[in-house]
Amino acid sequence: MTRRLWLLLLCALAPVAARAQTAAVPFSDALRAYKDLDFELAAGLLRLDLARLDATNGPVADQTQGLLYLGAADLFRGRRDSAVAVFRRLVMLEPRFRPDRMLFPPEVTSVFDSVRVRTKVVAIQVPADTQVAAGGGAWGVWLFASSFQSVEVTLRYEDGAPFRFIYSGPIGDSLRVQWNGLDAADQLPPVNRVLLRVASRAPTGDLTGILQLPLDLKVVRSDTLPWPVPPAKSQLLPERAGSGPATRAVFGGLVLAGTVAALPSLVGANQGSSGPRLAVAGAVGVAGVLGYILHRPGRPLADNVRANKARRDAWQKSVERAIADNVRRRSDIRLRVHAGEVTSMQPRGL
Repeated sequence: MTRRLWLLLLCALAPVAARAQTAAVPFSDALRAYKDLDFELAAGLLRLDLARLDATNGPVADQTQGLLYLGAADLFRGRRDSAVAVFRRLVMLEPRFRPDRMLFPPEVTSVFDSVRVRTKVVAIQVPADTQVAAGGGAWGVWLFASSFQSVEVTLRYEDGAPFRFIYSGPIGDSLRVQWNGLDAADQLPPVNRVLLRVASRAPTGDLTGILQLPLDLKVVRSDTLPWPVPPAKSQLLPERAGSGPATRAVFGGLVLAGTVAALPSLVGANQGSSGPRLAVAGAVGVAGVLGYILHRPGRPLADNVRANKARRDAWQKSVERAIADNVRRRSDIRLRVHAGEVTSMQPRGL
């Protein structure tokens, strides 16, 4: 059996091969047949390869390449309707795709452009995970159109009920629309999931397709800071004098005065005038009383009062900073958005 006959037989069995998940003919074989102008064989091999890519959810780039060559092969086989259907499938798969005009002749690119202009579809591009300030930020969505058309962009509840209007109007090559993270009443979302819906319309106003993108939402609030702990009593200095120093001063003065007055009798002396001795004892006693007055209990300690005031002022300022920071944190409400997989509500076909 020649290679060409074997490949033709394999093409005839393509549906069975795809279902059985058998090894597919490499795209290079289909491309070789296309370049050899064997468009019948190329079309069969390309359909086999596309069935494999579709079954395995292959890369979009590989699918678009296969669809482009398949449409060209069908066109050269004289099957224009089939080529138009293939090109339409290609545009639906990747609205931004444009064929390389250095590789494909005008016979192919003109048909493709005609199909692209008539096929009104858009592609959605969003980051998988985003976090924006609710009400003050902007969650952005890029839309890429196959051709000039009108689109309606809305957010909806999971049951399809309107959640918030975003945009309605024309789109050329691309368009960026934004959402501030709030519902139609400018309140935080009351649900944790909404649907981004993009509806494409023809110039006649007829609906041509709908794309839906599920968005998982989570409101994120900043934690508030605890108030600083006030200075403990053990950290503060005494602001008034205690009774200890005054008591020691007067007691010491009395003891010393008594000692001076009794000194002669203690040493056994019995001569001399006692006047000077008593005067000294009296002076010592007066000094003790004066010391008591100077160190009287409850006397304000100015240095300690100033030190404690500085410590309390510092604590009060830290409390004010915490209050201001908490006000800012309570107002800093962010919305975390996780985008799911885009689904189409319009069937595609060859």
